[in-house]
Parts: sequence; C-alpha cells; structure tokens
Amino acid sequence: MSILELHAFPASPPSRAVHMALDLLGLEYKYVEVAVLDGATRTPEYLSMNPQHTVPVLTDGNLVITESRAAMTYLVSQHKPGQLYPACAKKRSQIDQRLYFNIGTFYQRMGDCVYPVCFGKTKTVPEEKKEALKEALMWTNQMASCGYVLGNSMTIADVDFLATYSTLEACDFINLAPYKNLKVWAATMKQQIPKYAENCGKGAAGFGDWFNGNYSKE
Repeated sequence: MSILELHAFPASPPSRAVHMALDLLGLEYKYVEVAVLDGATRTPEYLSMNPQHTVPVLTDGNLVITESRAAMTYLVSQHKPGQLYPACAKKRSQIDQRLYFNIGTFYQRMGDCVYPVCFGKTKTVPEEKKEALKEALMWTNQMASCGYVLGNSMTIADVDFLATYSTLEACDFINLAPYKNLKVWAATMKQQIPKYAENCGKGAAGFGDWFNGNYSKE
C-alpha cells in the first residue's frame, strides 16, 4: 500500500489546510517540510514533481496532486468517504462552491493584502485592498451563520476556510470583531480539528511574524 506524502511549508495556508485534513481524517502520512524561502521548490527534484514550484504537493503512490483543494477532496473521496465531502452531486456542488469562493475571493483578497508586504514589495496595505477583503469577510461571515460555512455540519470547506482565517488573525492588520459568526465558527473549528495548534496554529503564527516583520502600521 502506498504511503501518503505531504510536501508542505508550515506558514503556507494551503499547506496547512491539507495538513489539517489529513489528521481530521485520521490518515497515516509522511510530512516533508519544504524550505520555500530558501529555494527548495526550485530544485530539479522538486520541479520534476511540481513544475509550478508551489506548495503543497500531495503524493499517493504515483499520483501527484499540486492543488490543495483537489488534494483535500481526493483524500476524503479516496480514503474516508463521508459528510466532509459527500458522494451526492448536489451536496458536493455546494461544497465546491465554497472551495472555489475561498481560492478565488477570500484567500485571493487576503493574499492581495499580505503577500506584497511579506515579500518586501511594500510596507503598507492599500485601503482599497482592505475594503475588498472586508467585503469578502462580510460574505464569509454570512456563510457561517448556521455554525459552519455550509449549513450546520463540518465539511472540507471549513478546513479550507480555517487556513485562510487563521492567517488573517495572525497578521492582525484588520479588525475581525465585526464578523461575529466567524469568530464563533473559528473557535469551534479549533476545538474540533485534531492537533490544530501544531498543524495550523503554529504555522499561522509564523506567517503573522513574517508579515508583521515587514508591515508598517499607518
């Protein structure tokens, strides 16, 4: 039987999402830390696995998955089918909507704010980018009105959103207090995700340190 391997960078939100999913599902795996900031994704060995030189990469035998959301849905479908990503096409379509919303809107708008600062391109976050992120937070807060980001039970989308939200908490450049549903949801998720502090909290804090080391509060 093949061994699952996760090649990941702890500060990376998508890496943390897959890491949390693996432990939530109770799967055995090997964790391979990738020193992204030292150029480890640019080595010939890594590029042969993922030419896009991104993290995370999940391998299952000869199968290589280079997108975190595809990795999470695969893990549930292949290894632990259930309500986290049900077989029902209608239910799955709603979870997929949330996953696409995160990558295209919530995580994207957060990234527009934080990555230019992290990589030293600027020391401030433009107001228009903050406003766009606040709009995404408003929508996300509405999604969490029933306790989870889709209804009243956890799905793989909650894990994905938590990786983004925990990063925002750690960066601490925007007031999250108005988004009360999200605060309650995040507290619940942190209790329900096995090894949250180790698999997400620590990496989120590292991301926050990286951001705030370059950020200049206006």
